[in-house]
Amino acid sequence: MPLLLGRLGDAHETLLLIGIPDRDGIVHVRGWSAEDWGAAPRSRAERANGLLDMLERQAELGRSMNQSIYAIRLWLRGEGIAPR
Repeated sequence: MPLLLGRLGDAHETLLLIGIPDRDGIVHVRGWSAEDWGAAPRSRAERANGLLDMLERQAELGRSMNQSIYAIRLWLRGEGIAPR
């Protein structure tokens, strides 16, 4: 899932490519920042529920997103996507 987070305060605009959560609830994320769009992406693996919590907090703070929180929840909870 491509997720573009808008700029808010000191936080730069950020593009995240979020993989499908695996059976253990781990999701792989690649990210780029508007500080340097041409840089290599930062890659990490984290718990899907932790990422969801962080994104929900960002939305509550007013950070814009190109995906709805509802769609992000479905994706990170493994609902509404093809069977694994």
